[in-house]
Parts: sequence; structure tokens; C-alpha cells
Amino acid sequence: MNRLASKLLFIPSILFLFSCSLNEPVEFYSPDAGFLQVFIKSDDLDTDINILGSNYNISDQDSMDLLVYQGKAYDLDSNYAILYKNIKSWRQEEFVYNILDWSNNDGYRSFKIYESHVPPGNYNLITVGLIASVINVGPYRIPISLPQDVEGVKPIPVNFSISEMGVSRINLSIKPFESMSRYQDTYVFDRMIEVESVEYFGQDMYDQIIMESDSLAL
Repeated sequence: MNRLASKLLFIPSILFLFSCSLNEPVEFYSPDAGFLQVFIKSDDLDTDINILGSNYNISDQDSMDLLVYQGKAYDLDSNYAILYKNIKSWRQEEFVYNILDWSNNDGYRSFKIYESHVPPGNYNLITVGLIASVINVGPYRIPISLPQDVEGVKPIPVNFSISEMGVSRINLSIKPFESMSRYQDTYVFDRMIEVESVEYFGQDMYDQIIMESDSLAL
């Protein structure tokens, strides 16, 4: 009887251990991603440039196309998340934005360059490819390039966090004219860019982005 009783006690013990193994431990919980938005806008105070001794103020006829590519967000352990144009994108692509898009009433136009799923956590860096090749101001069409030996992908230190089902927004400000310096017959574009602000939004904004994404093409 004692041996039988011990066997009967042993079998429920096995079943208890097996049932416990079916419950996912807390440390394996995988939170939902949040969204990271990145906007870029030229500084409204940077509106004039001197070319061959003449000053030119910004007008709605001027243009400088900025090529944006290869965005990434890095956490404190240097792990990175790839940034995409929108939440339905499945590959990184290049996009061009006229950072001299100017309105006398509203100033420079703001562009949303990324809106992407990012794992929750703390981050301290984004990197973004930023290249311009030509500026059109007044009667001039001037070739521009990056400084010698400078990579197209620019690191931008910024401390921010991503929360589960939340939205974090980084607003970048670039100085289109102050970034320019003359070199022989061209201009060097040194990309004077800074983080203007970091904003945080809750699940209402998160849900709104998902709803708006229904109209996006895959």
C-alpha cells in the first residue's frame, strides 16, 4: 500500500509541474511596440544667403532637395531598430524633400520622414542619411556636396523613450543656408541640424496612426 500510495502521489506531482511549464513566465513577456515619428523642418530664422556678393531671401520659387535614407534608432546597448517611412512599409527606401518649401504665412514646411514600429525602451541616438546635391536660389542653380570624407549617414544624439502602444515624436531642425559654405565653384553642405524637441503621446495617437494607415498602400 505504501508503494502504491507513493506512486499515486508522484503522478499528480508530474502533472502539476507540466501544467506550470505551460504558463509563460513574466520574464518572457513581449510588450507591444510603440511608434517613433521623426519630423524635419528648416529653421524659420534661416532665410537668406549671400551669393557672389548679393543677398537672396527665401522665396516660394527656391528649392533644395534633401535625400533621406537609412534611418535607425539605437538603444542604450547599441541595439538598433530600422526606421521606415510608415508603419506599413516593409523595406527601407529613399525619399526626397524640398527643405526650402516656403510659405510667407507659415514659414518652412515640416516633413514627416519616419513613422515606424520600435520596441519599448530607452534610446540615445538616431542615424539618418541626409544628402543634397543642388540648390536653386534666385537665378542660380548651384551644385552642393558634403564636406570631404564626411559620410552621408549622420548620427544625431537624442535621448528618448518608447512606451508600449505609445507614440514618441522627434522634431529635427535644419539650417539650410547656414549649413552652406563656398568652396571653389560649389558649396559645401555641412548639415547643421539639431533636435528641436521630443514629444510623447498616448494610445489615442497610437490608435489614430493605425486607423490612418488603412489608407496607405502596401
